[in-house]
Amino acid sequence: MRFLIIALSCMLATPAYAAEKDEPPQWSFVPGRYQLIGRHPDSPLLYSGTARIDRVGGQLRLTRVIAGRRSQIYGVIHRADPGEAYVLGFKWGKKIPLEMVCVIGSDLDNYPRLTCHWGKAGNPHRQPGMEAYFAQEPWDPVRL
Repeated sequence: MRFLIIALSCMLATPAYAAEKDEPPQWSFVPGRYQLIGRHPDSPLLYSGTARIDRVGGQLRLTRVIAGRRSQIYGVIHRADPGEAYVLGFKWGKKIPLEMVCVIGSDLDNYPRLTCHWGKAGNPHRQPGMEAYFAQEPWDPVRL
């Protein structure tokens, strides 16, 4: 009887462990160094910079350097809708809540490429902000 209880306990515990093991491969595909270009919401103003994505526990930390200013935001990979593609989503800002959703793709050499829309939560913009991230791993940045 004791063996049966132990066996049932192990069987019930297995699915939770398996769910952690079966996370989408994007969690290990996305981390790395990037060059980025972007445009502010409702504006023609463009910007560029560098970025790094690191896995920190159950989140991904995006560290961006744009015009010498460094910022960090945290996000997770989730399904856009049940049955849809996995996306990388970020939420930040307390006074003005902001969010960004990135489609995860790859370039011709199978390095990650992210294309993102961002802006105020709820998207009250006529045109959202946009950012595109290009993997820097295959080459060193151009020194000017």
